[in-house]
Amino acid sequence: MSIPQKKISISEAIIKARTFCNYRDRCHKEVRDKLYGMGLWKKEVDQVLMQMMDESLLNEERFARSFARGYFRNKRWGKAKIKYELQQRQIHSRLIQTALTEIDEDEYTQTIEHLIEKKLNLLSSEKPLTKKQKVVNYLLQKGFQYSEFKGLLDNINTQ
Repeated sequence: MSIPQKKISISEAIIKARTFCNYRDRCHKEVRDKLYGMGLWKKEVDQVLMQMMDESLLNEERFARSFARGYFRNKRWGKAKIKYELQQRQIHSRLIQTALTEIDEDEYTQTIEHLIEKKLNLLSSEKPLTKKQKVVNYLLQKGFQYSEFKGLLDNINTQ
């Protein structure tokens, strides 16, 4: 078994990492994985990561805030799912809490109401209890906590 040849120099890796980070905000894990995929060793990866941070192309807090805003507004994910996804990207819990403050509470409530209405409209021929259970499952899958939407769901007529 032979040792794999180094595929890329550090200067080339820095150029590729700049392009990768300029496309959109990235977390350290994404960049680290990309660099290891290029065949770099830990010391080289750390060097490139430091360079990206020095150039302000890599910032975990900015990434986490952007991620929370984007996935809430575009995919209509709840806080629980956003938190889970940030944890999977090895973002520190303090930064996750900061990122979740990017979500406006009124907008959050309006989004839950919108998703309930949308799902109920798709389930027009179901029995009321079945409708309610399917809406609950849908909202849980989207990352909303039951306590966040229970009151809203109780106020909506599922007839």
